[in-house]
Amino acid sequence: MRLVQLSDPHLVAFNDQLVRGHNPLLNLQCALQKACSHSPDLLLITGDLCHDESWCGYVLLRDELQSLNPSIKVAVLPGNHDNPLFIKAALGRHAFTAPADLNIDGVRFILLSSHVSGQIAGQLGQSQLQWLDSRLSDIEQSCRPLVVALHHPPLPIGSSWLDPIGLLDGEALIKLLTPVEELCAVVFGHIHQHWQEVLPGRKDVLLLGCPSTLCSFEAVQPCPFGREDEPGGRLIELDESGTLFEMILRWSNPYHGDVTR
Repeated sequence: MRLVQLSDPHLVAFNDQLVRGHNPLLNLQCALQKACSHSPDLLLITGDLCHDESWCGYVLLRDELQSLNPSIKVAVLPGNHDNPLFIKAALGRHAFTAPADLNIDGVRFILLSSHVSGQIAGQLGQSQLQWLDSRLSDIEQSCRPLVVALHHPPLPIGSSWLDPIGLLDGEALIKLLTPVEELCAVVFGHIHQHWQEVLPGRKDVLLLGCPSTLCSFEAVQPCPFGREDEPGGRLIELDESGTLFEMILRWSNPYHGDVTR
């Protein structure tokens, strides 16, 4: 199966309003066009969907998702810049929403919500960790390759300002995930940059941070294309045996130069 991950579009109520000097809607439209060019089975948007947490922002996102090829499944999860109730109300008929345990073309996806109201840092909380533990213990699901998705990075990435606002109970999450043999990758947003590592104690499990469709933060790791300042996403291909291929995606800011790469 083929997954395209996008993250942190930061939509706002008015389609001509700028965030960090960029138009979130135009940037997202460009990102969706690039994502669809890869014919994904699943489009995953890992949080910070709506910068101002406005109902109109989620309606804009819903309208964009409705225009996609209906064969593309969509999953979304909340970030710190989100209203989870609005996500479910506006998008619940059009996308899978976190928390969820999905089977997409023989690959298992567990979507987690790290949103905490009024807080920039993320936290899963005891009840969601217990839910995750019960899902990971489901023997009937253990034969499928697994990808876990959330907004906040589960461990420090090496940034002095981003690390304090990561996942506060990341150690508890990693403790649950480490022994899961079928786990292939943990994907996340929040950091507005490409970042890649392996799960501690599991060299066969990738930790993958995704660029933002809106703007980039100062990079901890170099972009493979040398395009750290441009919008991007990530392509992941995963078969039923657990063989994984991933590639960072980059494109120029909308309507400013070539967007073909």
